[in-house]
Amino acid sequence: MKLLDKEISIAIIDMDGTLIDSTHIWADIDKEFFKRRGYSSVPKDYTKEIVHMGLEKGAIMTVEKYGVEGDTPESVKKEWRDASIDQYANHIKLKPFAREFLEFLKTNGIIVTMATASEEDMYKPCLKRLGIDKYFELIVDVNCVKQGKSSPAIYDYIVNKFGGKKENTLVVEDSLISLKTAYQAGYFTIGVDDDLSRDSESDKKKYSNKYIYSFKELLENN
Repeated sequence: MKLLDKEISIAIIDMDGTLIDSTHIWADIDKEFFKRRGYSSVPKDYTKEIVHMGLEKGAIMTVEKYGVEGDTPESVKKEWRDASIDQYANHIKLKPFAREFLEFLKTNGIIVTMATASEEDMYKPCLKRLGIDKYFELIVDVNCVKQGKSSPAIYDYIVNKFGGKKENTLVVEDSLISLKTAYQAGYFTIGVDDDLSRDSESDKKKYSNKYIYSFKELLENN
């Protein structure tokens, strides 16, 4: 079908900050994490650096650059997981009109997939509780391709799974790094506004074929 005058057969949608309002959770976790290690604030650009990596690579980078004695990637991952898992399972909410957007895509025959930096024990309970797991024909996290979203590997993996083409694949993301990666790799991109990445809005727009503040905009234009 045509979306924004572009023929689209596959949609690859991010979860955190895109479909669900979860980035504030990670901001709070980061503040507490660094506070426990004697930092007065989260290091500059830390959030932008880590947001696309996934827990494994993010923990390795964090220990190498900011770790204190006794920190290991495994202990840091556990600390993050323990702090976040209840939020995903019980509290985090959908962004406005996200469900309606997924329903619209599915109803119009688009293959709906997800590419996420979160891990299975976080995203599965969350998607099920929110009642949107049924929309996805495939969910891939960055651990599957061993690359964060500074590489197009996760998008390429999904497209190849369905025998699709980049130019007919929609990538919906909220982070600058992810949008830049997908756009430069030849995907059709929609940038989504989110509180945590608002200071990057002008740059996000450069790598978005369409930039939105709500999924309602897409529903109204189709």
